Amino acid sequence: MPDSSNAAGRHSSDTDASHAKRKRRRWPWVTGILAVIVIIAAAAVVFAVQALSVKDDLTSAKSEVNTVMKAVKKGDAAAVQAAADKVSDLTTHANETVQGPLWTISAAIPFIGRNVDAVRTAAEATHTLVEGAMPAGVKMLDTMKADSLTVKGGGINLEPLKQAEKTLPTINKAFGAAQTQLDSVDRTKILPVVDNAISPLFDVMDETAPLLKSVEQYLPALLDIAGADGPRSYLLIFQNNAETRSTGGLPAATAQVNMDDGKIALGKQTSTYSFRRDQQVIDLPTSTLGLYDTDTFSGFGNFTRTPNFPTTAKAFDALWYNTYGEKLDGVFSIDPVVLSHVLKVTGPVTVDDGTKLTSANVVDELLYKAYVRYPSGTAQDLFFADVAARVFMKVAGGGWDVMKMYNALHTSADEQRLYLWFANDDEQAMSVDLGLDGQLKTTNKETTQVGIFLNDYAASKLEYFLTSKVAVTCNPDARTITTSVTVTNNLSANDEMTSYQLGIRNNRYGIPRTSFILDVMYFAPPGTKIDNSDPADGDDPSATKTGTEDKRDVESMRIFVAEGETRTVSFTSTLSDAGSGPVSVRYTPTAASTPVTVAKSCAALSTPAS
Repeated sequence: MPDSSNAAGRHSSDTDASHAKRKRRRWPWVTGILAVIVIIAAAAVVFAVQALSVKDDLTSAKSEVNTVMKAVKKGDAAAVQAAADKVSDLTTHANETVQGPLWTISAAIPFIGRNVDAVRTAAEATHTLVEGAMPAGVKMLDTMKADSLTVKGGGINLEPLKQAEKTLPTINKAFGAAQTQLDSVDRTKILPVVDNAISPLFDVMDETAPLLKSVEQYLPALLDIAGADGPRSYLLIFQNNAETRSTGGLPAATAQVNMDDGKIALGKQTSTYSFRRDQQVIDLPTSTLGLYDTDTFSGFGNFTRTPNFPTTAKAFDALWYNTYGEKLDGVFSIDPVVLSHVLKVTGPVTVDDGTKLTSANVVDELLYKAYVRYPSGTAQDLFFADVAARVFMKVAGGGWDVMKMYNALHTSADEQRLYLWFANDDEQAMSVDLGLDGQLKTTNKETTQVGIFLNDYAASKLEYFLTSKVAVTCNPDARTITTSVTVTNNLSANDEMTSYQLGIRNNRYGIPRTSFILDVMYFAPPGTKIDNSDPADGDDPSATKTGTEDKRDVESMRIFVAEGETRTVSFTSTLSDAGSGPVSVRYTPTAASTPVTVAKSCAALSTPAS
């Protein structure tokens, strides 16, 4: 019989040996796994450190860019170069870091990879931008300092701008290359924390790249406008919002501005009494002429009754030629509110009578106090001419911050107070592209434009006290659009007034001379008719006019607004089913800001073209 005890012993020994063998075999795997974990952990730590380093580099680079801009404004060339060198070092280091193997491996990991790749791409694009654009940009910024742009006697030194014309293609090429890199990043698929980290670069591209392209595109035309290729002559008109007109007010004063190779000189200064007022200066369709009083295109002070600024400008150009035998190269329009924005940049000016005009008081001084101080028209004209000359010399003298002036003019354009017209087609095309042309839209392709405008009929200076607001509402189902203007006469018994400021034509209606008499004009969207208005006829039905201008259906009605009263006038049109862009509004800028609201329901009227 077998020895059971030996069998049991052998079994026990075999089991122990097998178990030991399995343990010995398991330990290399455990050790290997632990080693891999340690390596991965170490790599993760290294990667995290590198990621923080990249973040710090890019953050510091952004800070140094701000230092560059401050140094440029101070004219400190050494500081500009030092900060630029730091930016270059930081972005170079960030770019070298993200080229490492850990970043390549991490970029291949699902989900995590797209976030890693987004950071790497941002670092690479920043480096591309800095290396390609920074040297040229710093050099250009250094030459564009305020003191280097100013010339003795007033004007602009064009040489830095001519150099910029050569430099901008290099800068834009770098922006284009960086944009190509960034196009590969799908921001909808990365973590918010990653998107927040790289968003400043996208913001720079979105804000700066289009501006730089526009500058490169328009700089040749701007140089021509400044007289780089020969003398230029422009007419600057000042619209007086105290006597309201469609694009602002009565153009009671003008100044000829001459430019030659950047040098600016003030030419003839004129007023409404400088020209004949009994001769129509331009030909227009009967359907357009019928919308306005008969003196509109013969009287200097009435050319701005039309909201179509090219028509206004051509009327001034024709009048100037008829009077002086000279053709204008352009017509520019501003109002006292624009002057307030400009004086905020240049600082105040003091005129001959000792009045100090500042950004805070210039509107009040020009549209109200001047009439109280100078009741006669002759004295007023002398005062306004002096103001125009003083402000002109202040602006032409330079020394102001270029970007702040750009922002002031940008604000003026947004408020529909700044318009430019050029006789040269290429220059006028630039004005159109920049939205400064004041041309009424003739199609709804890009935008469905409604227009509602105010023209003074009382021959008063009462509209200094006028405030207005515009509202657009829509019925998407019926495809109707209703445009309303609400006007308030804020004159009170406490306001000192002269007879000159009060309504001259009010007596014929038997209403107080403190009442506004306004012709409210509505321009329907292109291709639409005017369905109805509220009120239906206005306060003087005989003054209601209908017709067309620039392919737009138009109605004008006359209303009276008594002292302290508020009135609202509304017009409704129906859009066709054809393609139409988002709703936009043209309106009359007043001495005060004009709130404009477009109901959310109007968005539903936008339809793609078939």
